[in-house]
Amino acid sequence: MISVIQRLQRLGFELPNAPAPGGNYQAYLLSSKQLFISGQLPIVNGVPRYQGRLGQELSLHEGYQAAQLSALNILSQVNQAIGFDSLKTIIKVEGFINATDDFNQHAKVLDGASDLFSKVLQHKAGHIRSVIGCSSLPLNVAVEISVIAECI
Repeated sequence: MISVIQRLQRLGFELPNAPAPGGNYQAYLLSSKQLFISGQLPIVNGVPRYQGRLGQELSLHEGYQAAQLSALNILSQVNQAIGFDSLKTIIKVEGFINATDDFNQHAKVLDGASDLFSKVLQHKAGHIRSVIGCSSLPLNVAVEISVIAECI
């Protein structure tokens, strides 16, 4: 059986180290059989990537890539918190998109995360989601994504 790490590698990704919280909060919280993951940014080794607003400094494609990077950080948090073998399913994905007032492709940006979850987690990736446009986000990044997951 192919592992989550192997699927990531086949797609050309590497599981990053789980980012530390940027403030006075926890990166994740396990409550009964639910795992709540705080908003994850497109950060690599503490350095923010994809800074700017969709529809202004950043393209739809760059937004999609930013969502993928945030999703990789979510996967790192899942792995650190419970390990992939204990993940039953992703329940909900919430995406916040830093965009101009006239940008209207928020859902396509968040597809970067949903598509990655689907390819890597397969049957464990089914989720509902919400996507919200914002006038700004921390560190001027393009996206912030949080997740609720169910554990075995």
